[in-house]
Amino acid sequence: EGFWGASCDALEGEAGGFMRKAVLPGAVLVKSHMPDLTSVVPAFDVESIEARPEDQLRRASRRRVKFESIDFNERFIATVPADHDPIALRELFSPGFLDWASSIDRPIDFGANERQFYFMWRLRERTRAELELALHNAGRLFTSIERELEEANVATYRPGPWHAGMEPFPPMPGAAAQPSS
Repeated sequence: EGFWGASCDALEGEAGGFMRKAVLPGAVLVKSHMPDLTSVVPAFDVESIEARPEDQLRRASRRRVKFESIDFNERFIATVPADHDPIALRELFSPGFLDWASSIDRPIDFGANERQFYFMWRLRERTRAELELALHNAGRLFTSIERELEEANVATYRPGPWHAGMEPFPPMPGAAAQPSS
Protein backbone atom coordinates (compact mmCIF):
# COMPACT_ATOMS: atom_id res chain seq x y z
CA GLU A 1 0.00 0.00 0.00
CA GLY A 2 1.40 3.40 -1.01
CA PHE A 3 4.62 1.95 -2.44
CA TRP A 4 5.69 2.10 -6.08
CA GLY A 5 8.40 -0.20 -7.36
CA ALA A 6 9.07 -3.25 -9.45
CA SER A 7 9.80 -6.88 -8.64
CA CYS A 8 11.37 -9.83 -10.40
CA ASP A 9 12.61 -13.35 -9.78
CA ALA A 10 16.07 -13.75 -8.23
CA LEU A 11 18.48 -16.49 -7.17
CA GLU A 12 17.21 -18.71 -9.96
CA GLY A 13 18.23 -22.36 -10.21
CA GLU A 14 17.41 -25.42 -12.27
CA ALA A 15 14.98 -27.98 -10.88
CA GLY A 16 13.44 -31.11 -12.25
CA GLY A 17 14.44 -34.38 -13.83
CA PHE A 18 16.62 -35.40 -16.77
CA MET A 19 14.23 -34.44 -19.56
CA ARG A 20 12.09 -31.83 -17.82
CA LYS A 21 14.15 -29.08 -16.25
CA ALA A 22 12.83 -25.70 -15.29
CA VAL A 23 14.49 -22.55 -14.01
CA LEU A 24 12.77 -21.54 -10.78
CA PRO A 25 13.23 -18.51 -8.51
CA GLY A 26 14.68 -18.86 -5.04
CA ALA A 27 13.88 -15.26 -4.10
CA VAL A 28 11.98 -12.13 -5.06
CA LEU A 29 13.92 -8.93 -5.73
CA VAL A 30 11.96 -5.70 -5.21
CA LYS A 31 13.38 -2.33 -6.28
CA SER A 32 12.35 1.28 -6.16
CA HIS A 33 14.07 4.10 -8.02
CA MET A 34 14.82 6.61 -5.24
CA PRO A 35 17.44 9.13 -6.37
CA ASP A 36 16.88 11.25 -3.25
CA LEU A 37 17.89 8.33 -0.99
CA THR A 38 21.38 7.86 -2.37
CA SER A 39 21.98 11.60 -2.44
CA VAL A 40 21.70 11.75 1.38
CA VAL A 41 23.08 8.36 2.50
CA PRO A 42 25.93 6.41 0.96
CA ALA A 43 25.43 3.25 -1.01
CA PHE A 44 24.93 0.45 1.49
CA ASP A 45 24.11 -3.23 1.79
CA VAL A 46 22.48 -5.05 4.68
CA GLU A 47 22.73 -8.80 4.24
CA SER A 48 21.55 -11.67 6.37
CA ILE A 49 24.43 -13.58 7.83
CA GLU A 50 22.59 -16.73 6.71
CA ALA A 51 23.03 -15.59 3.09
CA ARG A 52 25.41 -17.10 0.56
CA PRO A 53 29.02 -17.85 1.66
CA GLU A 54 30.40 -16.67 -1.72
CA ASP A 55 29.50 -13.11 -0.65
CA GLN A 56 32.30 -13.10 1.95
CA LEU A 57 34.93 -11.90 -0.56
CA ARG A 58 32.80 -8.93 -1.66
CA ARG A 59 32.06 -8.02 1.96
CA ALA A 60 35.77 -7.97 2.80
CA SER A 61 36.30 -4.99 0.46
CA ARG A 62 33.67 -2.88 2.25
CA ARG A 63 33.43 -1.19 5.66
CA ARG A 64 31.22 -2.95 8.19
CA VAL A 65 28.74 -0.80 10.08
CA LYS A 66 27.62 -1.86 13.54
CA PHE A 67 24.40 -0.60 15.11
CA GLU A 68 23.14 -0.16 18.68
CA SER A 69 21.02 -3.33 18.34
CA ILE A 70 22.83 -6.53 19.33
CA ASP A 71 20.09 -8.62 17.65
CA PHE A 72 20.49 -6.70 14.39
CA ASN A 73 24.30 -7.02 14.46
CA GLU A 74 24.06 -10.78 15.12
CA ARG A 75 21.61 -11.28 12.28
CA PHE A 76 22.92 -8.90 9.59
CA ILE A 77 26.14 -7.61 8.12
CA ALA A 78 25.72 -3.97 7.11
CA THR A 79 28.42 -2.47 4.90
CA VAL A 80 29.25 0.69 2.99
CA PRO A 81 31.92 1.08 0.27
CA ALA A 82 35.45 1.40 1.66
CA ASP A 83 35.65 5.09 0.74
CA HIS A 84 32.37 6.05 2.51
CA ASP A 85 31.78 7.19 6.07
CA PRO A 86 29.49 4.71 7.87
CA ILE A 87 28.00 7.30 10.24
CA ALA A 88 25.27 8.37 7.76
CA LEU A 89 24.01 4.79 7.62
CA ARG A 90 24.04 4.42 11.42
CA GLU A 91 22.02 7.61 11.72
CA LEU A 92 19.46 6.45 9.15
CA PHE A 93 17.94 3.56 11.14
CA SER A 94 15.99 4.10 14.38
CA PRO A 95 15.92 1.49 17.16
CA GLY A 96 12.34 0.60 16.17
CA PHE A 97 13.42 -0.05 12.58
CA LEU A 98 16.32 -2.25 13.73
CA ASP A 99 13.96 -4.28 15.96
CA TRP A 100 11.40 -4.70 13.15
CA ALA A 101 14.04 -5.81 10.60
CA SER A 102 15.44 -8.29 13.13
CA SER A 103 11.98 -9.81 13.61
CA ILE A 104 11.58 -10.93 9.98
CA ASP A 105 11.50 -14.72 10.00
CA ARG A 106 13.92 -15.47 7.14
CA PRO A 107 17.12 -14.25 5.49
CA ILE A 108 16.62 -10.92 3.71
CA ASP A 109 18.95 -8.43 2.09
CA PHE A 110 18.32 -4.74 1.44
CA GLY A 111 20.26 -1.66 0.55
CA ALA A 112 20.76 1.28 -1.77
CA ASN A 113 22.96 1.56 -4.82
CA GLU A 114 22.83 3.24 -8.20
CA ARG A 115 19.96 5.50 -7.04
CA GLN A 116 17.79 2.48 -6.27
CA PHE A 117 16.61 0.90 -3.06
CA TYR A 118 16.36 -2.90 -3.15
CA PHE A 119 14.94 -5.69 -1.00
CA MET A 120 15.59 -9.42 -1.52
CA TRP A 121 13.18 -11.91 0.05
CA ARG A 122 14.19 -15.59 -0.01
CA LEU A 123 11.23 -17.79 -0.84
CA ARG A 124 10.24 -20.78 1.28
CA GLU A 125 7.70 -21.85 -1.32
CA ARG A 126 6.53 -20.61 -4.70
CA THR A 127 2.94 -19.63 -3.91
CA ARG A 128 0.79 -16.55 -4.28
CA ALA A 129 0.68 -16.13 -0.49
CA GLU A 130 4.51 -16.18 -0.31
CA LEU A 131 4.80 -13.60 -3.11
CA GLU A 132 2.23 -11.37 -1.40
CA LEU A 133 4.15 -11.70 1.90
CA ALA A 134 7.38 -10.71 0.13
CA LEU A 135 5.76 -7.66 -1.47
CA HIS A 136 4.05 -6.68 1.79
CA ASN A 137 7.36 -6.76 3.69
CA ALA A 138 9.15 -4.89 0.90
CA GLY A 139 6.49 -2.19 1.13
CA ARG A 140 6.90 -2.01 4.92
CA LEU A 141 10.66 -1.72 4.55
CA PHE A 142 10.42 1.01 1.92
CA THR A 143 7.85 2.88 4.03
CA SER A 144 10.15 2.60 7.07
CA ILE A 145 13.09 3.98 5.08
CA GLU A 146 10.88 6.82 3.81
CA ARG A 147 9.80 7.64 7.37
CA GLU A 148 13.40 7.57 8.63
CA LEU A 149 14.43 10.02 5.89
CA GLU A 150 11.51 12.35 6.62
CA GLU A 151 12.20 12.34 10.37
CA ALA A 152 15.82 13.26 9.65
CA ASN A 153 14.51 15.98 7.29
CA VAL A 154 16.90 14.88 4.56
CA ALA A 155 14.66 13.71 1.72
CA THR A 156 11.09 13.83 0.54
CA TYR A 157 9.53 10.74 -0.97
CA ARG A 158 6.58 11.44 -3.24
CA PRO A 159 5.05 8.07 -4.15
CA GLY A 160 4.18 7.50 -7.77
CA PRO A 161 4.81 5.45 -10.91
CA TRP A 162 8.20 7.14 -11.44
CA HIS A 163 9.59 4.94 -8.64
CA ALA A 164 8.76 1.89 -10.77
CA GLY A 165 10.34 3.45 -13.86
CA MET A 166 6.96 3.90 -15.56
CA GLU A 167 7.11 7.71 -15.79
CA PRO A 168 9.84 10.36 -15.49
CA PHE A 169 10.29 11.94 -12.07
CA PRO A 170 8.26 15.14 -11.63
CA PRO A 171 10.23 18.23 -10.63
CA MET A 172 10.56 18.84 -6.91
CA PRO A 173 8.32 21.68 -5.66
CA GLY A 174 10.03 25.00 -6.33
CA ALA A 175 12.60 23.43 -8.70
CA ALA A 176 12.83 24.32 -12.36
CA ALA A 177 11.62 21.62 -14.73
CA GLN A 178 14.40 19.52 -16.24
CA PRO A 179 14.54 19.37 -20.05
CA SER A 180 13.67 15.96 -21.50
CA SER A 181 16.37 13.99 -23.20
